Amino acid sequence: MKKIVFFSHGLSANGIETFLVNVLKNIDKSKYDITVVIAIDEGVECLHEKTVTDMGIRVIHASDLNAPIKKLVYIKNVKKFLSGEHFDIAHSNMDLLNGITLTIAKRCGIPVRICHAHNSKSQYNPTGRFASLKRFLQRVYSRTMKKLILKSTTERLACSDVAAHYFYGSVPSTLIYNGIETKSFKMPDDFDRKEYSLSLGADGTEKHMIVSVGRLSMQKNPIFAVEVIAELAKKRNDFKYIWVGCGELENEAKSRAKQLRVFDRIIFTGVRTDVREILACCDCFLMPSLFEGLPFSLIEAQAAGLRCVVSDVVTEEANVGLVEYFPLENSAKQWAEFISKKLDEPRKSADEKKLGEFDISHTVRQLEEIYDR
Repeated sequence: MKKIVFFSHGLSANGIETFLVNVLKNIDKSKYDITVVIAIDEGVECLHEKTVTDMGIRVIHASDLNAPIKKLVYIKNVKKFLSGEHFDIAHSNMDLLNGITLTIAKRCGIPVRICHAHNSKSQYNPTGRFASLKRFLQRVYSRTMKKLILKSTTERLACSDVAAHYFYGSVPSTLIYNGIETKSFKMPDDFDRKEYSLSLGADGTEKHMIVSVGRLSMQKNPIFAVEVIAELAKKRNDFKYIWVGCGELENEAKSRAKQLRVFDRIIFTGVRTDVREILACCDCFLMPSLFEGLPFSLIEAQAAGLRCVVSDVVTEEANVGLVEYFPLENSAKQWAEFISKKLDEPRKSADEKKLGEFDISHTVRQLEEIYDR
């Protein structure tokens, strides 16, 4: 039985961590002894942690990363943990911090070290005082981590071509899509969409339900999304908009919604475990992201049969037949006009063959082939 250690920021509801949980649910646990190391303080439990531990998988809390001293504690704890055990494989899903985790894994003698690239750009966007200095330091950090990744890895994976290029440049890597349980997003015939919508905060009169799923962070462009909804509300009043997730821009997004007088048209749900049911209540998915690797939530939305209006920076690989791309530089009014037009068009079906490439069973087979070499 091979021993695998996975590295993750946490086991919460974001795309990368949900992807890891899906892998852990579907991997052949009779073949692998699995440990997950998370960058969370001891005593702080993540949303999906119990799900993982109930599968017999050990979860190690190695300290949060929210302060410089915490980062040093994290490194110390990871070194101590890896030095005390023998692992065959280290698989890291921590963005550019993979450079640190896999360098430690190499020094601790782990023979197979896998970097998994899930993003196409840094999510760090400093503003205010010393922003220029912070951006310079970020560039230095990025270059350093990428060098460490290339020196410390034996296998390089990426969820998309743009993610591969961002992490590895011209160095070869293997494309493995972020898999989901595609069949689970097809709801049974007796699912009461209207009743479930009412439980979310709809009033029952809506003809259309529009949804975004993700962190309320700079990458996902939530303030612009609110402005698009405000423009759409000038054109029609037959919809509600739902944002599933939380993040550092949540209060700003809510304030902007109030300022534009559309707060009553937007439902901020916070973090939820019923994304599948929420998607089933909707017919349009909105993603005006500033950048993406390969968005997990976009695949889920298409598996649920939603038409998807996304920015033109979103990777083409994520389109399984239901994606409509729209230029990011266009105004909120232009976005609203485009969405309004799409809402009135007949619904289409996803390409089931292409969607199958994103099924978690396919993803896990690809990973197990690498683990079993």
